[in-house]
Formats: sequence, C-alpha cells, structure tokens
Amino acid sequence: MRYPHTYSLLVVLSIFAVLALSGCDRASIRPNPQVPPLAEIPATFIDITPESFIVAAPPAEAEEQTAEENTAVTSEAAENAPDTSGEEVSDTASEAKQADRKVEDETVETVRPEEPSLESLIYPVYFALDEYQLSEEDTSRLTSLAEQMLRPENSHLRLRIEGHCDDRGTREYNFALGERRAASVARFLKIKGLEASRIHTISYGKERPVAFGTSEAIRAQNRRAQMIILMEAKN
Repeated sequence: MRYPHTYSLLVVLSIFAVLALSGCDRASIRPNPQVPPLAEIPATFIDITPESFIVAAPPAEAEEQTAEENTAVTSEAAENAPDTSGEEVSDTASEAKQADRKVEDETVETVRPEEPSLESLIYPVYFALDEYQLSEEDTSRLTSLAEQMLRPENSHLRLRIEGHCDDRGTREYNFALGERRAASVARFLKIKGLEASRIHTISYGKERPVAFGTSEAIRAQNRRAQMIILMEAKN
C-alpha cells in the first residue's frame, strides 16, 4: 500500500531543510554590522637578534674590579699632572702688584704738591756773622722765586734787594757787607734766568734794624737780605 502524501511531505521538508542550511551559511559569512571594524595596528619592529650575539651582563664582581681600575687610572693621571697651582698663585700675585702699582701711579699723578705762590717766597734771606754766602735752603727757595718772576703774568714785576747788618762793626764796614749780601742774592737770581734790568740792589748797613737789642737772637734777625716786589704799569 502506497502513501503518496507521505512522500510529498518528505520532499517539502527536504526543500525547507536545504533552504534553511543555505541561509545559515550566508549569515555566518556576512559581517556583524553592530561590531565596529578593528583599528589598524601600527607596524612594529621585533628584535630577532640570535641568542649567540647577545652579550650577557657582567657579574657584580667584574663591575667592582672595573670601577677600581678606573679609580686607579684617575689617581695616577692626577699624580702625573703638572702642578700649576703655584703658577696660578704667582700670576695672581703679579696681577695684584701691577694693579697696586697702577693705582699708586695714578695717585702720584693726581695728588701733586701745590706750587708756591710769589707772595710766599718773598721773605728775608738770613746770614751768619760776617757772612754773605747762601745756604742750600736759600738757593732752593730763590730758584722757585726766579721761576715765578719769569712767568708771563709776572713780567711787569721787578725786585729790589736790600742788604742789612747787625749793630756790630763800623758804619762803613756794614755798608759794604750789606752790599755783598744783596749782590749774592741778585747774582743767584740772574743765574736762574731773571734779567738784570728787573733787579735792583741797595745796602742799608746797620741803619734799619727790624729788632733792637744786643742778644744773639735779635742780632740774627738783622743780618738779612730783604726782598721787595716793585710793580710797573702793564703795557
């Protein structure tokens, strides 16, 4: 006895099974739209050095030995290096001396002694008893006096030199001694360049004392060559 409906049912079921299987295969091949695509992975380098070329780290003892050797080499180099500390100290001392010398020179140039004025040089030249020679101190002062008289601004000035004596001796003797004392001063000023026309000498002997008495201190004040500045009208 045949069952035609049964065969038809089996055929229909087989067709549906084939369609179902084909649908599953397509679903597995299609990507899932909900899962985002993977980001691009950047390229990397992989170290593929063979193990035979990898050098193993030295042990701790070897590191200590190497450090000791380096320290010994450094100490030996320091001992063999020339000692330049003395040279540096010497150079520094030399520079300091040069700086001090420069400061001293500038001080000497800056601080100069003031030149004596003409008025401060006009005071008597004193002599010993019966003498008319000039002392070293007198010649130094008379040199400065001649320099002042030779200045252009003092060209209109003239000089009068008076010879004086103390009270001892005769009148004639003292007049002659006073003349020699005045001439001694005038002669020195002429040697220093002062014109003879600007110098006038006169002797008063013992007639015009500046102090009265018989003591040696008073008589020493009278043995002198008195200088007086005379002015002429400027041209």
